[in-house]
Amino acid sequence: MKKLSTIAQALAEEIAAQDWSDAHNRADGARHDRAADHTTTTQLSPTEAEFVRVNVMWVTAQALSAHEANFDVHAFAEAAGVDPRFRLRSDGSPSGAIPAGLRWSDQTYKPADLARLLGYRDEARPGKVVRDYLRKTYPDHQKHKPWLLSEEEAADVLANVPRKR
Repeated sequence: MKKLSTIAQALAEEIAAQDWSDAHNRADGARHDRAADHTTTTQLSPTEAEFVRVNVMWVTAQALSAHEANFDVHAFAEAAGVDPRFRLRSDGSPSGAIPAGLRWSDQTYKPADLARLLGYRDEARPGKVVRDYLRKTYPDHQKHKPWLLSEEEAADVLANVPRKR
């Protein structure tokens, strides 16, 4: 797993350590301890509790990604304890759903920026893997014209271009 910043690792560990099964019925923060909890409340199913964990991970990752140039949302999701069925494709490669869960602004995105998010950092032609996908997916794009992608197109790229292993 890729090394996270100190703060990202600490946040991921907090998310992983929490029992999210009764998060919908309590507001006692990080000090919650089911062993010491004498109240009886309905619990979420394991799948529902995992949905809460994934959403908490995404909200936290959104803030971290805005402040850390080399933030790796896949490494963060793994460290936060997000179930592999949310993080990985059936072949074991990272799922595009994890970065696609981050909120994008109204800005445009360049292939090289998206390629970096997907782990392609040391490429001779930055963004080539993304441009190759875009050429196949959007064949009507004018040749030799720069790619400036909308939020929707960027989400499509992140969901469908495989991460570098």
